[in-house]
Amino acid sequence: MKQKTGTYYYDGSFNGFLTLLHEVRYKGVHPKAIVKLKDKQAALFPQPNYVATRLEDAKQIWNGLRSQNYSALKTLYFAFLSEEENIEIQLYYFYISWQKQRIDEQIPDKATGSARIYQLANLVEKEKRAVERFLVAGDFPETSYVKFIKPKYNILPLISRYFRTRYRNDDWLICDINRNYGLQHQSGSLAFVAIKPEQLRNNTEDKMLISSPAYKKKRRKRSLEVLA
Repeated sequence: MKQKTGTYYYDGSFNGFLTLLHEVRYKGVHPKAIVKLKDKQAALFPQPNYVATRLEDAKQIWNGLRSQNYSALKTLYFAFLSEEENIEIQLYYFYISWQKQRIDEQIPDKATGSARIYQLANLVEKEKRAVERFLVAGDFPETSYVKFIKPKYNILPLISRYFRTRYRNDDWLICDINRNYGLQHQSGSLAFVAIKPEQLRNNTEDKMLISSPAYKKKRRKRSLEVLA
């Protein structure tokens, strides 16, 4: 039986985090800490406060937050993808602040302790835009079927729609070397695929598409686009 407070565990996915928010919203739990616990770890070390991902509950929270305030939901999602240490508990307090203010249809006030969340969301969006611009400027995927990136943040989920729309008639693969997974478009289907470390061993640094210093250089030269 789950306690109402204490340390809560989830699988590390955004859907898992939304499921945890569902517990907060509908079951009145109050996490003091939120820890990622993969499925294998959960099986080996069962935790009474482990929240298994439930897609229907995650979808309910997503749709509800989207209808309340899309801008705040975007901030929450982008900040989550920063993967900053202890980001989950920070986002929990951001969510609580949001819900307290939603009656006025306002975005959570940056003065209430949410400034770091907004900062992280902005940094993630900037890196997302930099990757999109760099790939397009390099004539991807015409010059190469596979591109390797080393982003600081987990931006592959954010660039999927852009490249699926722009290159819907091509086959391509964008690999995130830092996280050992890729975004693959093949025969009209888009999927995230696991990339084993040994598959990347032959890729030297000069083959990498872009790294953090290059992101900064690109941001200085070009203005950001508005997110659709």
